[in-house]
Amino acid sequence: MQSASYKTLKPKAQLFKLEANLLTNGNVELLYDSVRPEDFERAMNEGMPEYEGSHSVASLLRYLRTVADEAMQKSSSYL
Repeated sequence: MQSASYKTLKPKAQLFKLEANLLTNGNVELLYDSVRPEDFERAMNEGMPEYEGSHSVASLLRYLRTVADEAMQKSSSYL
């Protein structure tokens, strides 16, 4: 029997991640990881040509990467 708090996991792929971690020495670590938009769009067009949102998602990834690059660059003025 499954507990009431059990949730069915849905298949998903992480496309973008931005983290700010407080380290034990008091420093803040900023990390980000992202699928390259060109790689995403190519893989989707080749592997799932019926998916019509490839270009839109790739554009979103470009935007998120631009914002993350700016945040990484400007974060030194806060830390």
